[in-house]
Amino acid sequence: MNEKGGIFYGWWILVAGFLIMTFLYAPIANLVSLFTKPVTEELGFGRAEFTMYYTVMATTAMIIAPIAGRLMKKMDIRVYMTIFTLLGAGAYIGFSFATELIHFLLFAVPMGMALTGAGMIPVSVLITNWFNAKRGLSLGIALSGTGFGSMILSPLVTWIITAHGWRTAYLAIGILILVVLVPLIIFVIKLSPADKGLLPLGEEETSNGAPQKELVGVTQKEAFKSVSFWALCAGILVGGIVVNSMIINLVPYLTDIGTPTQQAALLLSLASAMVIGAKLLVGRLYDKLGLIKTLTFIVASDIICFLFLLKANLLIPGILYTLFSALGSTAVTVTPAYLTGALFGEKEYSSKYGTVALFTSLGAAVAPIAAGLIYNINHSYGLLIKVLIALAVVEFVLFFIAIKSKPKFDLNSDISQQDAL
Repeated sequence: MNEKGGIFYGWWILVAGFLIMTFLYAPIANLVSLFTKPVTEELGFGRAEFTMYYTVMATTAMIIAPIAGRLMKKMDIRVYMTIFTLLGAGAYIGFSFATELIHFLLFAVPMGMALTGAGMIPVSVLITNWFNAKRGLSLGIALSGTGFGSMILSPLVTWIITAHGWRTAYLAIGILILVVLVPLIIFVIKLSPADKGLLPLGEEETSNGAPQKELVGVTQKEAFKSVSFWALCAGILVGGIVVNSMIINLVPYLTDIGTPTQQAALLLSLASAMVIGAKLLVGRLYDKLGLIKTLTFIVASDIICFLFLLKANLLIPGILYTLFSALGSTAVTVTPAYLTGALFGEKEYSSKYGTVALFTSLGAAVAPIAAGLIYNINHSYGLLIKVLIALAVVEFVLFFIAIKSKPKFDLNSDISQQDAL
């Protein structure tokens, strides 16, 4: 439904979500490695010690996820998102003044709160609220901001670090978040179409012009009692291990198999660009092909990417690895948000997705530990790759169980049971 023939307001929500993922989520999640060397060289502690802040951040995000989902129901969405966005900006500004390792560990806490509370959860909830039709594509567009942010911010941040130092770079990111996102949230964000007297895209009005019905689906409590919900969470956890384990070990693996340094840098840059297209494509596939076929495509891409990774020291297999790994990574980006709505409906979506997002963060936190233990068995990444292929199969089985055991509820919306399956 449009505003008197004008542009549907949900498209502005989509733009806002894209920018939030670009300027908030992407710097927190994807630009860590740019600061590792300059920070540790100046302050004199080890690289492993410095990256501990990322573990603190991911753990905080995991703890906050279910709490953030519940808070969205109780607070004004603009106040809620502004608070969490200010925490993210404050963390970066705090980093710019850090002189000890403990400072990074302390500021990692509000950073983790912002990652979940202002990033993935509210953006996914907003898209789900505003879009019945084109929901998968819309999620893909909004979440592709992470790849776009990495692509445009990585060279910019690198230049700032080189020309003006890492403290200035941290400060610039914090100010960027404040200047771009806080006004956007205050003046653009609306939690649901009803706040603008509208209906979600794809939902029709009743004959008297009133909205059709309340949100359909199962409650959070009912979802918790289902096998489907916990199979979904387990699949996302395993998917997080599969996706993140090789990403965090990619550079040492490539150098071990003889990949030139310039080629390794090319592959890392290319991967960010591939993520953008992958999220758009997979979002569209969910809308057109349904869950089973799309998930088969995603998991198959994961397996194929590991096969190309074995020969990634050669340029063509390396490029193909970035393509298929980007497609496989949507198992923990587009997929959790889409499946939560498709399997359990829109009722209490933010609370249900808050719990699902916990397992996304848990997978990211467990991945380096699991990968390290497997690598230490014979100090070979070959065994790790084989284990990850096996885990990809387990991931698909868990998603399949989640879909086939989904709870029954009245479906009078655009996402019917047949459409979902």
